[in-house]
Amino acid sequence: MSVTKEYRELRVHMYNHSGAVVMPPINIDTHPNDFLHIFSCLVFGKLECLGYDPSILNIPDDPLRLPLPAPIGRILVNDHTYDILEVIFSSQGLVGRGTVCYLARRGDEEYIIKDHWVLGSKVDTLNEVKMLQAMKDVRGVPQLIDHWLVEIKPGKVDQMGLYCYKLLNSLQGAVCTHVRLVLKPCARPLYMFRTKAELLGTIRDIISSKYIFNTPPSSTFN
Repeated sequence: MSVTKEYRELRVHMYNHSGAVVMPPINIDTHPNDFLHIFSCLVFGKLECLGYDPSILNIPDDPLRLPLPAPIGRILVNDHTYDILEVIFSSQGLVGRGTVCYLARRGDEEYIIKDHWVLGSKVDTLNEVKMLQAMKDVRGVPQLIDHWLVEIKPGKVDQMGLYCYKLLNSLQGAVCTHVRLVLKPCARPLYMFRTKAELLGTIRDIISSKYIFNTPPSSTFN
């Protein structure tokens, strides 16, 4: 969200991954109450009024906390709350799927949570979910643990069309839906090994898998 002023005319710009919405100009001299209302909302309004996601919570810094791995936030998927340990990937730019991948934890288990916006109809929204379900037992494909069409309130799915005053014909098919996927397993780059045994075990597994994939099928059964 941004605010621009040209001479005495004020405009509010709202950006999302489907594009941008710009309100008609307001003359701050002839409409002072509207001017005051807009800036009161920006200063005193709830964070979701400014585009923040209410299903993701930041954890304030604690100066007394020990320098150990600790949550940097919390994220909701269906009825489960996960601790966010790290932001693994974040796409850049206003237009696109707005993908953010988190390393998260619930209980003693670690997961990858993919938070993104899917373009298309209700059927298209679940394409990736259906693909992962169909490839459940394929080696090397992430396992889908859970998925959620993010709701801004019970029964109301978060879609870009909700933030538009009117859906024009030019925007048909360009509306995105907010989706979260919970995936396993979690992995770390090889250089982040914690013990020598872990490093050597990883190298052994790489060599073993390369041997298996390069061995002709006839030799495998001998």
